[in-house]
Amino acid sequence: MCKCSPEEIIHCSRAGLRALPEEIAASTISLNLSNNYLRILTTNTFRNLTFLHSLWLDGNNLTFLSPGTFHTLSKLRELHLSRNSHLTYLHANTFRGLLNLISLDLSHCNIFEIHPLLFSHLSSLERLNLASNNMRYFPQAFRNLSSLTRLSLEGNHIEAIGRDSLKDLETLHNLNLRKNHIWIIQNGAFTKLLRLSTLNLGHNFIADLPNQLFNGLIQLKTMHLEANRITAVNCTFRHLLSLRNLYLNNNQISSISDSAFSYLNKLHFLHLSKNNLSSLPIHLFAELPKLKYVFLSHNPWKCDCRMRWFWQWTTTHRGVIEGLHCDFLGPHNMTALDVPHQGELTDCTVPPEPASEDKCRVADTSVAPKPPTLPSKVILLALVCHAWYFATGWDTSVVTF
Repeated sequence: MCKCSPEEIIHCSRAGLRALPEEIAASTISLNLSNNYLRILTTNTFRNLTFLHSLWLDGNNLTFLSPGTFHTLSKLRELHLSRNSHLTYLHANTFRGLLNLISLDLSHCNIFEIHPLLFSHLSSLERLNLASNNMRYFPQAFRNLSSLTRLSLEGNHIEAIGRDSLKDLETLHNLNLRKNHIWIIQNGAFTKLLRLSTLNLGHNFIADLPNQLFNGLIQLKTMHLEANRITAVNCTFRHLLSLRNLYLNNNQISSISDSAFSYLNKLHFLHLSKNNLSSLPIHLFAELPKLKYVFLSHNPWKCDCRMRWFWQWTTTHRGVIEGLHCDFLGPHNMTALDVPHQGELTDCTVPPEPASEDKCRVADTSVAPKPPTLPSKVILLALVCHAWYFATGWDTSVVTF
C-alpha cells in the first residue's frame, strides 16, 4: 500500500486511502498522501508525527480541517493541500503550531474567503500559493507574514486592488495576480512593495495606466501586463528604473508617448505584439541602451515616412527585432529590417505627420495658466478712455457724489 525509501520517507500516493495508516513510523520526515480519499483531518491525525518536514495532502476529498490539525508539527517546512475542491473554508487556527513552515500550497481548492487570522501563526512562511480559488476580494490576512517572498493569487475572481490591499506585503519579491478580473487599481497600491522584482498582472481587465500607478516599485525587474484592455501608454513606467522585461502584448494599444520608456536604462526585453499600433514615436528607443529583444508582430503597421527613423535605428541596433512587416517595401514582403530599394524609405517625398504632444513631458512640466483674453472692443474702449483722461486733465479729487 505505502512505499518507504528510505524508512523516513513514505509514499502513499494513489493508495485508495480513506484514513491515515496506523503503521506510519513516528520518525517519518516526509509523508506523501496525495491523490487519495481523505475527507476530514482532526487534531489526532498527525499527533505522533512530530518529526515531519514535508507533508503532501493534495488531490484528496478534504472538506474540513479541524482547528489545530497540525499543532504538533512544529518542524514541518512544506505543506501541500492543493486540489481539494470541497475545501471552501479554513478556521483561523487551522495552521496553529506550524512555526517553521516555509511553503504552503492551497491552490485549486474552492476557497472563497480567507479569515484575517488564518496565517497569523506562520511567521516563517516564504511561499504561499492561493491560485485557482473563488476569491472575489483581495485577502486582508497577511499582517504577520514577515518572511513572505512569493505570493500567488492567480486564477481567482478579484476585481480591485485598493490602496491598502498590499500594505502588509513589504517583503514580497514575486506577486502573481494573473487571470483575475482586475479592472480597478488605486494609485498608491504598490508603494510598500519596495523589494518586489516580479509583478504579473496579465490576463485581467485593466484599461487605464495612470502615471503614478506603479510608484514604489524601485526594484521591479519584470512586469507582465499582457492580455488586458490597455489602449495607450503614457508615463506609467518611467519610474521603474530597474525594469528589464516588459510584456504589453495582446492589448489594444494604439498610441505610445514619445518618452514612455525614458529612464528605463536597464530595459532588455519589450513585447508589443498583437496590439493596434500603426507607428511608433521617433524617440521611443533613444534612451534604452540595454534593449536587445523587441517583438512587434500582429500590429497594423503603416510603413511610411513616419517610420523611417525605425529602419535607420535597426541598421545600427544590435539585437533581435521581430514582427514589423512592411508590405510595400518590396515584392517579397520585405521587412523593415531589410535594406529598402532606392526611392522607397530613403526618398520620403511626403512630409511626415507632425508628432503628437508628448503627454509625459507635459505631465512633468508645471505651466502657469495664461491670463484670459479680453475682447478687442473692450481693449479699444479702454485705450480711448485712457487717451481722453490725459487730454482733459480730469481731476478726480473734485468729483462728489
